[in-house]
Amino acid sequence: MCLTIPAKVIAIDNPMPDFPVAKITVEDSKGARELKSLWLPELKVGDWVLYAYDTAVRRVSEEDAREILELLEPKKHIDISRLDTGFVEVLKSHTAGTLSRDGIVRLLKTEDPVETETLFAEANTVRQAALKDFFCIHGIVEFSNHCVRECHYCGLRKGAAGVARYRMTPDEIVSTVEDAVRKRGYKLIVLQSGDDFHYTDETLVDIIRRIKKSSKVFIFMSVGERSLECYRKMKAAGASGSLFRFETSNRELYNSVHPGQSYEKRMKLLKGMKELGYYIASGFLVGLPGQTVEDIAEDILMMKEMKVNMASVGPFIPCVSTPLSAHPAGSAELSLKAIAILRLLMPKAKIPVTTALETIESEEGRRLGLSSGANSLMFNLTPERYRGEYRIYPNKYHGNAEVWEKYGLFNEELSYRMLEKKMFEAFEVAK
Repeated sequence: MCLTIPAKVIAIDNPMPDFPVAKITVEDSKGARELKSLWLPELKVGDWVLYAYDTAVRRVSEEDAREILELLEPKKHIDISRLDTGFVEVLKSHTAGTLSRDGIVRLLKTEDPVETETLFAEANTVRQAALKDFFCIHGIVEFSNHCVRECHYCGLRKGAAGVARYRMTPDEIVSTVEDAVRKRGYKLIVLQSGDDFHYTDETLVDIIRRIKKSSKVFIFMSVGERSLECYRKMKAAGASGSLFRFETSNRELYNSVHPGQSYEKRMKLLKGMKELGYYIASGFLVGLPGQTVEDIAEDILMMKEMKVNMASVGPFIPCVSTPLSAHPAGSAELSLKAIAILRLLMPKAKIPVTTALETIESEEGRRLGLSSGANSLMFNLTPERYRGEYRIYPNKYHGNAEVWEKYGLFNEELSYRMLEKKMFEAFEVAK
């Protein structure tokens, strides 16, 4: 579901007092607008509402409205008078569709705090224009921490010591999703695991079918490098999307940190998923050993070229029991710059605030990401007894989700249709 910026009711058109309000006028930071009203009994001038598209869907208290505004509309003053003219020209080039690789590198490399804040503000403006004030809230269930791979950066790699391995049963997975949908209002959930072939194609297909039969929810699969036929079966069973990051567009770098795997094979599988009609969530890591700013620029351009629907960027975080345990973590600021540039290039894409960014910056990471062009949050729904063992990296952030769920999740049918509309819009990210 999606959290929206609240608006204050300034006029009500209710020609039939015994019936629900038909039309209202509200005012927010962007001015006044007319809305239709869902069933909101006793709505009056001065109330605050959350609205989606042209419909008011929920009344909230003024206190709650102020809290949402504080979360999603931080006030920043930027002195643009001393901005470098070259920076301004590069930043403006995105409006003409001419932001080049060299321009992207220029934006990534800036160390001027005013330029950086200006980049973030421009990305936030583009997000507002393209997607309005929608901040999507989704869930993730990490159902297995077994993995057959030996990726150098991952704490779940096959050879990692000290990992208490677990696998959720199909019944546990289905019931966890059902509870999240029915009791908490989630409408999109990612099912994630390591590359764990204990779960056969048929098992995964059965889990998807059972969930779709019992719950009205979009299912994204994040189960690694399986056959294209497996992804075809999961799509036919009801899976809508795939979370499958390419990690880096630098072929040599990819192969160096993924022993026994192939960059070409990964990209071929990603292309095949797209051809199957999956909603593609993909992206890269910031801060891998040997990675350059130029590599990150190529990663960004690859995302646009691939026309991904969800663009995911997060900093590398070192983990014990991995070959990269002593390598420094990736930069949160550089990750935020990449998010902002992606928003300039892909105005309608869904861009999440990754857990890795939240781990480095804690709750502030959410605010920073959302004010830099991101528009999506992913909350962990894994049962408590398993959650701490899904350690891709240490000290994984599991911050307070209650305040976001309170305002952004509702069980009404409208919320599913809103998300469905947003997903269809995301297939137009290249337009």
